[in-house]
Amino acid sequence: MRGLKILTAGIIALILVTLTLVAGGPRRAVDWRDLRAVVLHSDDWGFAGFAPDAAAWQGVDREALDPGRFPDAYWGSTLEDGAAVSDLADVLFSFRGRDGLPAVLQPNYILFSLDAAGTEAGAPTWLRRELPAFPAAYRRPGLWAAVAAARERGVWHPELHGAWHYDPSLRRLRAEESPAAAMALVRGITLFRDAQSAKELGPWRSQEDLAVELDACFRVFTAMFGQRPVSIIAPDYTWSGRNEALWTARGLRVIQAKREQRNPDLPPGRLGRMLKWLDRHVSIVSRPDRTFIERNCRFEPAQNDDPTAVTRRCLAAVGRAWAAGEPAVIETHRVNFVHLDQAVAARGRRELASLLGDLAQRDPGPLFMSDAEVAQLDRRGVSAVVRSNLVVVRNGSHARRIVTVPAAILPAPAGEARTGTRDPLIIAVPAGATFLVIADDKGRHIITRKPRS
Repeated sequence: MRGLKILTAGIIALILVTLTLVAGGPRRAVDWRDLRAVVLHSDDWGFAGFAPDAAAWQGVDREALDPGRFPDAYWGSTLEDGAAVSDLADVLFSFRGRDGLPAVLQPNYILFSLDAAGTEAGAPTWLRRELPAFPAAYRRPGLWAAVAAARERGVWHPELHGAWHYDPSLRRLRAEESPAAAMALVRGITLFRDAQSAKELGPWRSQEDLAVELDACFRVFTAMFGQRPVSIIAPDYTWSGRNEALWTARGLRVIQAKREQRNPDLPPGRLGRMLKWLDRHVSIVSRPDRTFIERNCRFEPAQNDDPTAVTRRCLAAVGRAWAAGEPAVIETHRVNFVHLDQAVAARGRRELASLLGDLAQRDPGPLFMSDAEVAQLDRRGVSAVVRSNLVVVRNGSHARRIVTVPAAILPAPAGEARTGTRDPLIIAVPAGATFLVIADDKGRHIITRKPRS
């Protein structure tokens, strides 16, 4: 009893300390009520799962494969193809913010997949496939051309989700333990027994292994998309302080969805929830080296019998976020737009069009941003971020500001790569303005101001 009283007193003291810290900071450099930013977070892109096609599920005992509560929508989850990316890009490009720039999706990518090569001939030979490669069952001709085209249109801004989306050693362990698992392995199905607890960043995995994987992720991501990731969301929202420390040490300082974190270091139940609340608020004020971008709007029409109601609730959540002085950060998983049932994907695109159409018609309208922009604006009041073949420069503060565009991100003439050999570009940006920096065919930088931002 005495121990319980001491624990309770300690928790109350921590809460009081936290409230004091929160009341004193941190101070944001912009007023998000004025900017009305919208960010579209979308997880699971690049993940080779859960099945390559509908035929893969035929004859598979699903209950034997994964007894429990696997979400219904995810039985139809599959890897995107070029058509899915192009169709979604068309929707995004159709709607503009008040600065004239199109809606931009932030697809968070999984970079590796396990390939059980030679399974039919006996025990599998496991290979690690790295983007742009996939196991044979998941080959998607034209996918990366579609991604490049979407990026060129300024509607596709990749960030990092993770390496595997599961612990690869546990998948290897489970793959041969039952007839259902063996059949799934042969057919390229990535669901396995206890898959929902086989967390990629589980506490049982060594820090050394995770560091090696993260460095490999940086290498693959940079080769794929031409720049290092700026932002990360851990698979299954599962991570702890050691993961944040590793990310920060490697220069990855923008962390998505801290409010939704499932921290394996915390106890279950009410005590765990209290400690999670404390950890989040203390981290916000005591970790100036990290930016936490919270998701405050949920848009998951594939997981709801009434998708139009999902859209209405999301629109209401956007309004609440703006009123609270926050950017509206919308969570929407790949399964809403990529599905073995094409009707599900089409419905997701229709509802996204409805959502974006409503937002675009508001006065004042939104500004569509990525995490990179939000983090810079939140900390410094200004931002300079690559989008398509240009650089978007914003001043979200209430005073004229000088913005330095680093040489490494300055645009190059069409068909040429950025070299980073020029001097940085220095621009005086009026309060609230958005400028675009492009390069002409001689490499000269042209600065244009968007009329209304």
